[in-house]
Amino acid sequence: MKRILKFIVAIVLLLFVLAVICFKPLDTTPHQQTKFYKNELAAIADIGNQKSEIGNVEVGWSRINLLPPFTTPIAIDAHRGGKHFEGVHDSIYVRAFVFKQGGRKVAYISADLLIIPPSVTRMFDTILKKEGFDESNIFFTATHTHTSIGGWYDSYVGQLFAGKYDERVPKFIATTISKAIGEAEKNCAPAKIGYAEFPTHKLVFNRLITQMAHLPDSLGEVDSLLRIVKIEKETGEKAAIITFAAHNTVFHENLMMLSADWCGLLMKQLNESGKINFASFSAGAVGSHGPYEFTKEQEAEASYMAKGVSKIVLQNFDTIKTEPVTNMNMIHLPLYLREPNLRVTETIVVRPWLFKKMFGNEKTYINIFQIGNIFFAGMPCDFSGELVNEIDFVADKKNLKLIVTSFNGGYIGYITDSKRYKLNTYETRTMGWFGDKNGDYLSEVVMRVLWKTN
Repeated sequence: MKRILKFIVAIVLLLFVLAVICFKPLDTTPHQQTKFYKNELAAIADIGNQKSEIGNVEVGWSRINLLPPFTTPIAIDAHRGGKHFEGVHDSIYVRAFVFKQGGRKVAYISADLLIIPPSVTRMFDTILKKEGFDESNIFFTATHTHTSIGGWYDSYVGQLFAGKYDERVPKFIATTISKAIGEAEKNCAPAKIGYAEFPTHKLVFNRLITQMAHLPDSLGEVDSLLRIVKIEKETGEKAAIITFAAHNTVFHENLMMLSADWCGLLMKQLNESGKINFASFSAGAVGSHGPYEFTKEQEAEASYMAKGVSKIVLQNFDTIKTEPVTNMNMIHLPLYLREPNLRVTETIVVRPWLFKKMFGNEKTYINIFQIGNIFFAGMPCDFSGELVNEIDFVADKKNLKLIVTSFNGGYIGYITDSKRYKLNTYETRTMGWFGDKNGDYLSEVVMRVLWKTN
């Protein structure tokens, strides 16, 4: 009996030690009182006004297929069991724009991927250096399709999302992006640029609030605006950069073939319309936002979403006025964060060393790309559409047109409205990795940059 008792005590002590080593209380220190906040303010203060270039902006664009010469798991891998894709439902692409003014140039990328993997973006410190591109002047976005190639991130959690790591995949993605940038730069020509945003109806909903049965839908804000940047070359060719907040998740789990999801069908319809020569889509502030469920039948739902968005674009595209642009700027702003606070209960979190062991440890940043009065804010996360209105208010004060995009090449999980933090949901607990009030914090960072903008 004594031997059994000693064994039980030993097990209890071991579990206690493991608990102390692996877990700690949630850090609730207000971010305004932290060192990372002071570091961020210093980084923002260091943003200088770039010397103006002379002349109008030139623009070029290109599209390259993203199908690798080998198979991969599908990202997201959830419920697919690590199996590789079995074919192509519809083509996936990298789409690139290059904006040039004098000696300055910026590349804008949208890829039919779940995210732009950090394993890819870090390659651009060297891969296009001779051509004048690196992380500081490439604005990355993704469509956030949940049915694209995987195998691109070598960490435990990365493999849960994207399947078993294959070092060929990030190299292939980076090479494809590089080719797309090179092709886009080759066809740069003087262009006029315009912007417009349009309301939508029954195309997007607040999925975070809807899944909480005790919360009425009226409590959740929805970013329902469809945002369009129109680019018109002097040759007459026309392109569109489109962003929207509805998740690209119609084919989320069951399809075992590659697909760009509903936005792939959207871009196909726009390219075949005769009005737009080149259409590109980027995920907007998709956190908390889902595609309106017209039907549970996937093909019909994808068609519903694509047709709904394309109808608005095509009805209004000709009305968007364009003009020459004489200013552009990109800011690659480091984003400082508190230590990881992945919760296992409402108040207990995984210790940072264990989080980094499971998730990896990547640098994070916010990308800002201003072209004329259009202000792109590229976020390293699923950024919630509930946060956009407050930032947009500041943009309006500066006479700027705000476009928030997600998946900029870093990834820190979901950033939701701070008042949602205590909800026990996938977005707020499972994917809320860096503690409380990050919705307030990241919004403040963008707004402070907006105030510094000329």
